[in-house]
Amino acid sequence: MSLISLDEAHALLLKDVQRLATETVALDDALGRTFAEPVVAAHTQPLEPRATMDGIAVAAIAPVVGDCWTLTGEALAGAPATAPLGPGEAVRIATGGVVPKDATRVLPQEILNFTGDSVTLASEPGSAPFIRDAGADFTAGDGLLDRGTVVGPAQIGLIAAANRATVKVVRRPRVTILTAGDELVAPGAALEAGRSVDSASHALAALVTCWGGEAQLYPILPDRLNEITSALRAAAPLCDIILCIGGASVGKRDLMRPAVATAFSADFRFEGIAVQPGKPCWHARSATAKLLLGLPGNPSSAFVCAHLLLQPLMQTLVGRPVGQELQLAFAAVAIPANGPREQYLRATVTRDNDGRMLVAPVESQDSGLQANLAKAQVLIRRLPHAEALAPGDKVQIVQLSTS
Repeated sequence: MSLISLDEAHALLLKDVQRLATETVALDDALGRTFAEPVVAAHTQPLEPRATMDGIAVAAIAPVVGDCWTLTGEALAGAPATAPLGPGEAVRIATGGVVPKDATRVLPQEILNFTGDSVTLASEPGSAPFIRDAGADFTAGDGLLDRGTVVGPAQIGLIAAANRATVKVVRRPRVTILTAGDELVAPGAALEAGRSVDSASHALAALVTCWGGEAQLYPILPDRLNEITSALRAAAPLCDIILCIGGASVGKRDLMRPAVATAFSADFRFEGIAVQPGKPCWHARSATAKLLLGLPGNPSSAFVCAHLLLQPLMQTLVGRPVGQELQLAFAAVAIPANGPREQYLRATVTRDNDGRMLVAPVESQDSGLQANLAKAQVLIRRLPHAEALAPGDKVQIVQLSTS
């Protein structure tokens, strides 16, 4: 089997992938989605100058202790004062209230003495006007958020402030997950000798959801070519990606790739990558351009490889910036030299007294161990033939999706 680098795999995987169709959704249904077009403000925010403190609005440019004003009205939030502001007059104003036209500043109530309708400045006012100018946040027509931005809670608030009740987003990628194996049983089933619980597909379905997709878990398939082939054909019209777990080695019961070849006129773009874990990963396109991605059957390997391959594929489908952001951290322990394949080590994170991020590989990198995977927060990236590292040396890391 000819192995290619991860960079080469990305190029083949993402080549000619088109962004999915768009749809308009209600603002409160947009969380986690991806903007399909720039978000533009429909109005100016705030529309008029607003007070940023409770107090009085005055026309005095440089008030001094002892100055006195007569209250002629009030400007509450949502109820502006209507009368003009004359010399020696003040309007009582609340935070968020519209500042009267002739006012130059707001004096906080903490430095004022009130006696009936008379107000006296009791303390030095300082220079702050305590007025938020009209358009201080944004003005009508301003571009607020770029296409490809992921909608988070702060973005929801900004869109609402921009007076938008709906937004146009990219449709969620639909991912059908197929796993095969006579030895596998669903979680909660009785375990017999030689059987294993199918954990990989459930973890991958959770990742798909975390990354803004819709996951469909197909029932566990037996190691029979005709049944796997039928499942592939049935899944194809219902999804954007068929994610195949396991069955990618060369044993007589490794039938996933032969089933893909039988089910479709498939073009295999690659059939192995020089990455540890992840050697048996593969990618194919059907005659109808359906995207098929194969990941290892070992649960931890599948989880790691999903970050390396499935996530960028989903990012491309929704028009997000592609790729895992590499960060710098420091080795908490010695890390041995690497072999000829790029390596991604599951690792935990701590902080030293200076706040530096320290990472340490989990005790065992065995790809079948689930407890160690659950402890890991990051992946340590090791390039081919990388030299051994001492504690304190810099390392590159990739964040694992944990929620």
